[in-house]
Amino acid sequence: MINPFVTLAQKLSMLRHPDVAPTRILSLESMRKATVFLDNEDADADPARRELQQFFKPYGIEVRFLCPQKYELNWYGKMKKARPHKGEPPEDIDDDLFLSLAGPDNFAACYEARYSHAKFKVGIFPMEGNVYDLVIIGQKSDDVLSRQTVYIPTIKDILQKIK
Repeated sequence: MINPFVTLAQKLSMLRHPDVAPTRILSLESMRKATVFLDNEDADADPARRELQQFFKPYGIEVRFLCPQKYELNWYGKMKKARPHKGEPPEDIDDDLFLSLAGPDNFAACYEARYSHAKFKVGIFPMEGNVYDLVIIGQKSDDVLSRQTVYIPTIKDILQKIK
């Protein structure tokens, strides 16, 4: 059972800053920088990272992976250094793509998706407020260890078809 104080803190955190970054669908050829959020709790985070690095490399897309450990999260699940201090530009200011392979129970991924400055956002579940430009809803795998990698072939196929 989730602590009600944690739930309240998460909701307040999400309401604190409005999502104002305009987004649109981009082709792989027009992308230069991407951020990929992987769920570190899943055993397939490393295989997913390797597969996505290999996929983006031929397109010359610089990829930054967010895969936070428990100690990198604050008490209610947000990344401790997720956003810069006032006056500093965010790390993702030039990102063309934000790809989240974490599930809806990962608050850090939800927070990062909502406040990412990326021009094109892709996720594996719909979020309130239509945060993602593209949502890949694949077959749920019975094998918990392959949850993230199950979506990668579909994501790669769709991204390659966008012109």
